[in-house]
Amino acid sequence: MYTQIDKMGSRFNSLQREIWLHQDLFSPGWWSIVIINVLFLILFILLIDRYRMLLISFVFMVNFVIVGLANEFGSNFDFWSYPHQFVVFTHRFNAVDFAVVPVIMSLIYQFFSRWKAYFFATIVMSAIMSFIGVPIFVYFGMYKLENWNYVYSFLVTVLMLIISKLIIDFIGKNAKRYSH
Repeated sequence: MYTQIDKMGSRFNSLQREIWLHQDLFSPGWWSIVIINVLFLILFILLIDRYRMLLISFVFMVNFVIVGLANEFGSNFDFWSYPHQFVVFTHRFNAVDFAVVPVIMSLIYQFFSRWKAYFFATIVMSAIMSFIGVPIFVYFGMYKLENWNYVYSFLVTVLMLIISKLIIDFIGKNAKRYSH
């Protein structure tokens, strides 16, 4: 059974590479992924707090991992798919928003670090991303909802932001305890 699955996986990967090389690479969808993510990375560089650059960069990396894992999970369970891929060998970079969402999450942490303000910003930004951003990506064919909807996106985005803050606060608290 494993051999059959392995062969099917190899065939799938081969087809995926073929489609990417001949249809997706340098297509308008591919360029959209590049441009949107580069713009958000530039925004991040311009807005990052220079006095807390290391911390906010760490926050970005934690958020990048959280978003990447969520994308892997959702793609694996056929909740959503990405018709265009930035690179073919990993799903973490396939999403049109592989930098967009971590940048937004990091800036929320930077500007609203107290829990009450952070939670309010989380609700507002999750609503904007889920009920405005996601439909725009769906409309332009950058994101395809399979067994998913905008309300689920909202709830998962809120959850990702809360998990992110819990992780960062936990690490920050323990770092202070052991740095003295």
